[in-house]
Amino acid sequence: MLEALPGWVVSDAESVRREVADWARMTPEERWQLAALCARDAMWAVHASGRAEQILAAVDPLPESTRIALARLRKEEGWGEEP
Repeated sequence: MLEALPGWVVSDAESVRREVADWARMTPEERWQLAALCARDAMWAVHASGRAEQILAAVDPLPESTRIALARLRKEEGWGEEP
């Protein structure tokens, strides 16, 4: 067993700080640009798959807990009945 951890070992918190340091320094506009590039790459992959219509038509159903929360929020804001 080791007497002490190697010098390169850092805490979980420090590890996360190092991992996100570049992102933390970015402006919202820079992060948005990266998000747009990721979305473009994802759409390229969808179309390259040959199953774009099937993939883009897929819809995940909302969990019942989310449907209940949305109905409550709509009622609180006076939006009427859930569609």
